[in-house]
Amino acid sequence: MELKFKKYNKKYLESCANLIRSTWPFEKEFNQPKNPEIIYQSYVLSCEMYSEHLDLIVDEHDNVKGILFGSIENASFFSQMKYRIKGLKNNLRMMYYLSCGGFGNRRTAWRIRNKHNEIDTLGETTDIQFDSEINLFMVSPELRGMGYGKKLMDRYLEFCKYNELRSAFLWTDLGCSYHFYETYGFKLYKRFFHGSLSESDKKQPNGMIYYIDI
Repeated sequence: MELKFKKYNKKYLESCANLIRSTWPFEKEFNQPKNPEIIYQSYVLSCEMYSEHLDLIVDEHDNVKGILFGSIENASFFSQMKYRIKGLKNNLRMMYYLSCGGFGNRRTAWRIRNKHNEIDTLGETTDIQFDSEINLFMVSPELRGMGYGKKLMDRYLEFCKYNELRSAFLWTDLGCSYHFYETYGFKLYKRFFHGSLSESDKKQPNGMIYYIDI
């Protein structure tokens, strides 16, 4: 397999969505969605919206095999306006598909949206102003254990250094490969709990925020 790094653009939206769908089949949460692929595309767009670092690994057929999107938290006024415009477009797109039944039952879809917003809020609540956030990081299962995740992370840290960003953070949960971050050098900042991240009835922390000094 011939692999190369490329910067994300909209032509890779479908391929990024397919990679996420193959790893995180969260369409199962929805009630008979008409267009399940839209669920994953919406997720990619929500992660891309605030990201300045948009790194991909693609194969010889231009299929996405790895993703790392990262932000600049203290963005310029121009960038903030760009984010707001993207956010408005994404929300309008989502509302269109919601009204057309693309996400299935509207009440279920709205509940899931609110749940995801709650988790994001918990995962981004810190007492420290970090300089960057990793919004999306994923490597195809067939490439795991081969060093490609580390290569993506190395390239991201180079982006941070180039832009004089001294710290970065991310949130994850017990169902993900969080040990990678610990091995790489990230430190645990705090834990949090959300009922949808765990099947346990006990309110034990099941979400984690990690950070790294650069």
